Amino acid sequence: MLEILRSFLSGKRLIVIAILLAIPFVFFGSTSFGTTFTSYGTVNGEPVTQMDVNLASSQLTQRLKGIYGEDFTLEDLDEAVSVELIKNEVINQKVMISMAKDLGLNVSLADAKKEVIQMDSFQGDQGFDQTIFESTIRGNGWTPDDYFVLVQESLALDKMFNAMSSIAFPIKNNMDALASMLETSRDVDFIKIDKQPLINAQEASMEEAQEFYQANPFLFLSKEQRDFSYIVLSYDEFKDQVEIPANYIDEAYEEYLDDSQLLAQNRISHHMIDKGNYESDEAARLKISQDYQMIESGQISFEDLVATSSEDEASKGSMGDLGLSSGDAFPLEFEEAILELDLNEISQVIELEDSFHILKLTEVLKPTIKTKAEMEKELRDELINAEALALMQDNFLELESLVLDGRSLNELAESTNSSIQVSGLQSIDTLEINNFSSVSPTELFNQELVPNQIEIFESDNSYAFIMLTQVIQPSVQAFEKVIDLAMEEVRSQKANFLINDFAANAETTLLGESMLPSQPGFSQENFKSVKRFSSLLPPDVINEVFESALGEIVSYEANNGDRYWAQSSNQIIPSAEELGETVTRYEEFYNSLLNQQMNGFLDHAMKEGKKVRLQNLTAAN
Repeated sequence: MLEILRSFLSGKRLIVIAILLAIPFVFFGSTSFGTTFTSYGTVNGEPVTQMDVNLASSQLTQRLKGIYGEDFTLEDLDEAVSVELIKNEVINQKVMISMAKDLGLNVSLADAKKEVIQMDSFQGDQGFDQTIFESTIRGNGWTPDDYFVLVQESLALDKMFNAMSSIAFPIKNNMDALASMLETSRDVDFIKIDKQPLINAQEASMEEAQEFYQANPFLFLSKEQRDFSYIVLSYDEFKDQVEIPANYIDEAYEEYLDDSQLLAQNRISHHMIDKGNYESDEAARLKISQDYQMIESGQISFEDLVATSSEDEASKGSMGDLGLSSGDAFPLEFEEAILELDLNEISQVIELEDSFHILKLTEVLKPTIKTKAEMEKELRDELINAEALALMQDNFLELESLVLDGRSLNELAESTNSSIQVSGLQSIDTLEINNFSSVSPTELFNQELVPNQIEIFESDNSYAFIMLTQVIQPSVQAFEKVIDLAMEEVRSQKANFLINDFAANAETTLLGESMLPSQPGFSQENFKSVKRFSSLLPPDVINEVFESALGEIVSYEANNGDRYWAQSSNQIIPSAEELGETVTRYEEFYNSLLNQQMNGFLDHAMKEGKKVRLQNLTAAN
């Protein structure tokens, strides 16, 4: 259903909708907000809740992971930056949802449920699996009702963007023009100077190297060096300090058995009569009573009655299945009735405010109980991990308090029986902090770092207390240490002189009026029928060639110092007949360009006149 949307959208809108419909794969990470608020205000009248903030945080994280890698988290950003990004993500969501509602693109709860039932993520061996559905969404912090509302909103957005996509469509004349431009070819004569071979071919004497060294001393500065003293509190080190109490395993196993009993789940189906469909509650009560008597007398099975007479359209197609509960998912009246039922037994008639029900207990799931021998290692590891973390946290809090009191690193080490490590003088390229990789050399070489002041760094499973103890500023290195570098600089300088000398004659050489120097790295070639997407030359050179007039000589210098002089001739523009079916090959490329333009338009159109009233998040107007 979302294929048109996916082909039309890119960037944040696609991510918003794709993630809304693929919530099972979104695990909400922590945000920079220390307090959970019921509401963060409104955007265009749409309330913003903690769930919206969590979703925005997750969507933002997923997108940035695609840029910075799977190890990226929002905690890598400055808090003010992450809050601003999350705020903008929330605004994008709510502006789109409010616009869909303004257009009347509402989606019914029944349609949302149908969509959920079709989702691949919730399929088991026999089709839609209620257990998978509930465990997945509850594991991500959603109730079924929350999730259905989310799907309703996402389907409304789907409708809106499908409608908008009809605005952006390819025009045949434009497609033909694009194909013609990309299929146009030119012959290209060019000269290239490959700089590195030219540098390597130059001679450099010791005298020249020393003369260059004396004339350019700041090219030979040493790197700044710093020395650090530090204490690392490592989670793994604290594991060895944990002692297992004598009766711990026995007691923990008993607790495990008690908890396992609470994990039992019951699946029920129901037959429902809706009071609203009858003239009075008594008429509805009479109907459900008659249905109950028919089941009890064997005139009809529970399943056949549901299929023919149940008035709950959402569950009727699945034989009245309501899914699983461990005691708190259904109304209290249902949960109390379930406790009295045996497997495949039906309940008495149950009355709720708007409906009557007959329940059937269809499945009882009990967790597999492991033996004490099977659980012993798990229970032991669980205690060790928890106690090690607590011990490390206690030590951290003690050291942090001492740092705030202005105590020395030696006093910190003595108070917790920790050892001080020393990095020794290191440059930014070689610095390492043992057993702590969550601080980068760039942070430790920050010019604002104060000597003899303890800085605290934190990772997922360790803390580091680091103090800058010595700084050696860059200085001009002795010539003996940089001879090779000085030689290379001399060769590079000579290569630059040759390139600059040739530049004055490059055009006449390209035109055949002078000879190409017989130097390494110099070459002259001619390519026939070069197109805009050719890989024969660097893209920037190709672009310069096609942006220039035929016969005009263009020059280009690459980042690595390579130089090009090029001249084009013999342009061939294919006719419409020659292009033929070639046009269709460029349709996807054309649509991509068109969609980028449309996305910019939609950004502006949707956000124009938006009303943002956010509290607890950075204010926006």
